[in-house]
Amino acid sequence: MSKKTKKDEPIAPDQALGKAEAFVLKHKVAFIAGILAIIAIAGFNAFSKKTTEAPSNNEADLAIASIEATWQSMPLQTALDGFIEIIDTYDGSSAANKAHYYAGMIYAQQSNYDEAISHLSKYSGCDNLMAPTAKHTLGNCYSQIGDYDNAIRVILEAAELANNIAVTPVCWRDAAAMYESQGNKEEATKLYNRIKNEYPHSPVANEAKIKLNIAK
Repeated sequence: MSKKTKKDEPIAPDQALGKAEAFVLKHKVAFIAGILAIIAIAGFNAFSKKTTEAPSNNEADLAIASIEATWQSMPLQTALDGFIEIIDTYDGSSAANKAHYYAGMIYAQQSNYDEAISHLSKYSGCDNLMAPTAKHTLGNCYSQIGDYDNAIRVILEAAELANNIAVTPVCWRDAAAMYESQGNKEEATKLYNRIKNEYPHSPVANEAKIKLNIAK
C-alpha cells in the first residue's frame, strides 16, 4: 500500500488499488493535518489541570507536564523521545498513560502506523477530547495498514465516546466511507442517516445528504 501522497495533487483512480485503500489515500492528508493541533489542545488542557495524584507520582507528573508545555518549541522527534522516556521510566503511572497518547499521535503524524497503534492501544481515558481523539486516530491507523474491520470498530467507539457535534458525525462519516469501500451500503446508509438526523448542523451533514441522494 502506498504510504505517501502529495498534498497538492489529487489522487487519480488507480486500478491497482482496492476501493478501501483508495479511500484511505484520499483522506490521509486531512487525517495527518489535524494531529498536531489536537496534541496542542490536549497538552494545554492537561498542563493547566492541577494534579490530584499521590506525592509518589509527582516526579512523573512534572516530567510529562514539562514536555507538554514545551513540545511545540522542540523538534518533534525530541518530544517523542521524551514521551518514550516517561513510558520507560514511569511505567504504569498516569503520566505514562498520557505519554502513550502523545507518542501514538506523533507516530501517526510520522506515518509510523504500527508504532502508533501500539501506543494508542495502550492509552486509556474517558474524557470527551483525548479519549475519542485517540480512538479516532487509532481507527485511521488501522485503516492505513488495511485492517478495516478494526478501523471501523474503533472509530465507532470514538463516536460513541465523544457524543458531540465536533467529533461524532466525523467519525460516522469516516466509518460510513469505509463501509462503502467494502461494499456494505446498508451500514453506510445507516450512518449517513444518523448524521443527517442527529447532527443536521454538523460540517459533514451536507456530505451525508449528498451520499444519501446518490444512494436513492
